[in-house]
Amino acid sequence: MDYEFWNDIHARGGIPAVKSALEELAERGSPEDVDTAMDLACQVIADDTARIQARADQAEARLQMLTDEAREVERQVDRHAGRAEPE
Repeated sequence: MDYEFWNDIHARGGIPAVKSALEELAERGSPEDVDTAMDLACQVIADDTARIQARADQAEARLQMLTDEAREVERQVDRHAGRAEPE
């Protein structure tokens, strides 16, 4: 059981699938195997969490950029509308 094994389990069923597989291993595996598996499974979950956080950070940055652009367009429209109004 390597990183890819645990990554595949996590990709198919998330944390509940990883937990279930670890529980099954604990019943039949050696303590060393269980420790190694726990370390790998935790690394898979930590990596996925980091990936999700990075995507959230990117989305937040994009949202901020779009918000700034929308404010600038609104200022330009207001400025243009103010000049176009008859006196």
